Order: sequence, then C-alpha cells, then structure tokens
Amino acid sequence: MKIAAVFSDYDGTLASADVSRESSSLSKDTEAALERLSSVIPVAIVTSKDIRFIRPRTPFASAWACVSGLEIVLADGVVSSSPQVNSRLEEGLEYVRQHDKTGLSLERKCDVKGKLLGFSVDWRKATTPTNDFVATTSSRLAAMGLTVIHEPSWTFIDVFGNEPDKGRAVRELRRLLKVKGNVLFLGDSTPDNSAFEESDLSVCIEHGQGLEGLACGFVIPFDKLGALLRNLAEDDLLLDLGSLEKNNVA
Repeated sequence: MKIAAVFSDYDGTLASADVSRESSSLSKDTEAALERLSSVIPVAIVTSKDIRFIRPRTPFASAWACVSGLEIVLADGVVSSSPQVNSRLEEGLEYVRQHDKTGLSLERKCDVKGKLLGFSVDWRKATTPTNDFVATTSSRLAAMGLTVIHEPSWTFIDVFGNEPDKGRAVRELRRLLKVKGNVLFLGDSTPDNSAFEESDLSVCIEHGQGLEGLACGFVIPFDKLGALLRNLAEDDLLLDLGSLEKNNVA
C-alpha cells in the first residue's frame, strides 16, 4: 500500500506512556524516521496533549490536532479555532483540587491563546486513589457537563470541555493538508478508535495494554515502530501489509 500521510497519537504510541510528563520524548530511531518521512509527506500528531507540550517534542510535524482534536495547529501558523467549551471546566478543576487527599498531578490543557480546553488528573506519583474516589470524581465532573474519559488500565482521567473526536481531527487534517492518498494512523487505545476507523490503514502500537475493543486493522510492538517507519521512508512510501500482524482481537 502506498502511504500519502502519517497521522499518529503520541502517548503510548510514539513515546512511552510509562515516563513522567517532563521526560516524555521519542526514541532517536522513531524521531529520525519521522523527520525523514516529513520531508516527503505530511506527518501530523493527533493527541490529548496541548500545543505547548507537543510541538517542541515533534518539531518535524506538519500539523498537530491537540486536546484530542479540539484545536488544530498547522506548522505555518494557521490555527483551526477550537469549539466552544463548557464554562464549568475551571470549576471542575477546582473541585478535584479541593477533594484531592493523595497528591494528584493536574495538567491543564490550553489552546494557543491560553484558553482552557481540558485537563488530566494523574495519580502515578500519588498515593493510589480508591476506586470510589475515581468513580465519584468522574461522576461529579460528568454532572457538570464535562466529558470524562478513563480506562481501567489507566492511571489518569482525561477531562474535556467539549466532546473529543480524533476521527473528526483526521478528516480535518486530511483536508487542511490536502492529502489525496492513503492515510496511515498509529494509535494505542480505544480513544483512537474513531481515528482508526477514519484512516485507510490503522496500526496499533502494542506495549502490554491489551487489544480488546480496539478498531485497528494491524498491530506491531512498540519497539518495532522505528523500523516500520524507517522502512516506509526507504521503500518509496510503500508498506507491505504482509509484514504486519493482523489484529484478531475486537
């Protein structure tokens, strides 16, 4: 299959999810391959992170769909305006602060102008909160009209001021970047499903997270990603589907 663009999630896909926010980065192999690819085709990042976090770590990208698609920023400075967000986001963030007894890490996610689009509640460095705390907090935030995303294996909650949609982000990136051929999307979790489904070729990066419920067509191990991208760059953007393992877990 000839690939015309590579769109990718960041955490758990291009970069390890098992490191601190400050230490997060791409491997040299993966970064070098993406830099090479970006010289001939569009490479875009579709992430739950905001632009201030993601742009310095992926300077080779043609565009970034941030906060799970609530804002799109092109490398030439064009910004696709973010949608209206729930005015109770700050209230939700303050609710978590007031009820935190374990030392949670709170990450604000803002657009290019500093407007809050969402936040994360992370307990990797904290005393693990009880299931009741997670359930009660998620329920309280949802009652404010906020969108709350959490998977059982995650050590964090993502909260958004509008409905995130990575599939919509893929469609918009395809239009903005004038992609005419096949889009390869790389992801690793169920929030990537709409992007998997919107892409022409979908590959899950496996790092021990389990594949149940993932809508990707193929799977490769995390430590093989750099080689896959390097081969794509060296083989005239042709990807041999026979070299990929099909996803047989739905």
